[in-house]
Amino acid sequence: CDIAIFVYDSSDELSWKKTAELLVEVAGHGEDTGYEVPSLIVAAKDDLDPYPMAIHDSTRVSQDMGIEAPVPISAKLGDFNNIFKRIVSSAERPHLSIPETEAGRSRKQYNRLVNRSLMFVSVGAAAAIVGLAAYRVYTARRNSSN
Repeated sequence: CDIAIFVYDSSDELSWKKTAELLVEVAGHGEDTGYEVPSLIVAAKDDLDPYPMAIHDSTRVSQDMGIEAPVPISAKLGDFNNIFKRIVSSAERPHLSIPETEAGRSRKQYNRLVNRSLMFVSVGAAAAIVGLAAYRVYTARRNSSN
């Protein structure tokens, strides 16, 4: 199965910005084509001081897109934070790791609204047809009995 893993240097703001851009691009492409890819963000070099606002920016983006917060790792310290287990977990339950843009959420909400509206119109039309058929049967029986 496929899973997109976005690795960035947690001490470099430019690295994070490029990662966020790629994540939005992958999410948008998935929404446009219908082939959505589960994604995981990895914050490398956790042993270095993060740039100011790093945790806030990465957490906000991951929450906005509906995916897990970045997984911090440090190869220098040997702290891989169960990264391989998290990759497998994301692959096993891909629906929990698919990023979604605001436009994609709006599109899904609009489609749900249209589908529900069509369902109510269809049920209403079916009820009207059944009612009309019942009325015609009733009038035909009443006329034939007179």
